[in-house]
Parts: sequence; C-alpha cells; structure tokens
Amino acid sequence: MRGPKWALGTAAAACVLLLAPLAGARNSSPYVDAAADAPVAAPDLTAVQVSNDDAGNVVFRISISNRTALGGTDLVAVFVDADSKTGTGCARGVFGAEYALDVLGGRYVFGRCLGGRWSFTNRPSSFSGSFASSTLTLKVNRRDLGGTSRLDFRIGAAATTEADPAYDFAPDIGTSTWSYQVIAPPQAVLKPPTRVRKACRQRPRRCKLNRR
Repeated sequence: MRGPKWALGTAAAACVLLLAPLAGARNSSPYVDAAADAPVAAPDLTAVQVSNDDAGNVVFRISISNRTALGGTDLVAVFVDADSKTGTGCARGVFGAEYALDVLGGRYVFGRCLGGRWSFTNRPSSFSGSFASSTLTLKVNRRDLGGTSRLDFRIGAAATTEADPAYDFAPDIGTSTWSYQVIAPPQAVLKPPTRVRKACRQRPRRCKLNRR
C-alpha cells in the first residue's frame, strides 16, 4: 500500500508541474567567422558556439585559432543587444549593446551600459570565464541579461600592445549581427516565490487542482 511518503511526492510533483510546464528545453547554435581575416597580432576569432541549459545559463564558446593562451594585453569582448534596438544601449545607431562580457589581461569583467556609458561594477554571480585549448568560454544567466529570450551579439578582439591596435570582429564589420534564441523554462528567469512553495506543502490538494 502506498503511504504518506508517496502522497508527499505526488504533491511535490504537482507543484513542480504547476510552476514549470516547459521543463526540458535546451538549445545550441554554431556561428563561423573566417580564419586569418585579421592582422597577425590580433586574436583570430573563428568558430563560435552559443548554448543554454534549462536554468537559463547562456554559454559562449569562442575559438581563437592563433592563441594557446591569452596574452596580458589581449582583449576579447562579447557585446549583447538584449532588446534588438540599435537606438538603446551603448554605440547607439550602430549596434546598441546593453551588456558586455569581457576578458582583458586575464581578468573577466561584466559590463552594463548605464546612461550611454559602460559600467563594470557589480559583477553578477552567474558570470564566469575561462580559457583552455584555444577556446574562450564565457557564461552568464539570462536573468543578468535583462531576462531576454533573444540575444543579438557581436564579438570584438584586439591586441592592445601597439600604438595602433590590431582588431578582429565576428561577424565582420558591415555585416548583420548574430542572433541567438534562448529556450528555457519560465522559472529560469523568475524563481517561484517562497510563499508559493510553502502553500504547496501546506495544501497539496489545492496545488493539484490548480495544475489543470
């Protein structure tokens, strides 16, 4: 005979179904930039893979073919336009990025466009970066990108040792931006309030009724 433990499990499952009807979504998209299309000194951006998990964590994996390690003066930045409007954010009229995921001198920094200027304070806890096997990995949760489901983005790389720095861009300047669609359950952006979870525990029958 099924006892209280089974009943509790059913109630918990009902709450989960109520709050997460689209669980199980995942997504991944590849992008390609031509190799050796930048000055020799610049980090050469080539393949890019963007993906996200069910928790809404968005990961950029950027292949840099001419680097086994990033130099102290190498800069790589992912500029994200979270509202698809060139008239908002920084570089208005050209791209309009609201967020920047950067690495410079081995430091990983997160930028927000505030009042038309970049601010690199208050780094979100979801943001992280690493470099291995000629691949730069940058990770951030979409809640820290305004909770958006669509990301328009460009990547810029530079070697800043020269008086005239060498650059590479992906996609190339003058071409359309790359776009990525985040597919994740709703709770990846907004977690259920504690009071809702408590209500489910206290009145599991009501949760099961609300599920329909």
